[in-house]
Amino acid sequence: MSRIIRTVSLDKQSDELAAKKSNFSYWVRKTLKEEASKVQYYHTNKTLFLDRGLCNPGSTPRCGLCFPYGKPKDQDIKQYNQGIISGEELQRRTKILYEGVIEIIDPPKTKEEPLTPPKREKKYVRRLFKWLIEWI
Repeated sequence: MSRIIRTVSLDKQSDELAAKKSNFSYWVRKTLKEEASKVQYYHTNKTLFLDRGLCNPGSTPRCGLCFPYGKPKDQDIKQYNQGIISGEELQRRTKILYEGVIEIIDPPKTKEEPLTPPKREKKYVRRLFKWLIEWI
């Protein structure tokens, strides 16, 4: 496994908690994988989504398309299921609940081919021509 180094900003309390972990990097990797297993980026209940406009808010794994910020509170889910609040209100309350929290997982993005070759490839071609000219 190749290593990729990332830096993390921690406040004093988070730093104290991180210091208690025997292998902080392993814990971060494990926690990220656990979080990824709890979110799906497709509608978990297609018929419910087509009927009500939202997937089941209490399902696990949760739908990352309908609830990108996190799982709603149980009280809000109950009010939504009883028809007291709308789907938009449920999403708004969930967004406020997780305000300030950065989304951990971004939905997969489609990779598009660049129109021109990247500069690094051009760099090697230039080096080759320079070497050939010097060699002659």
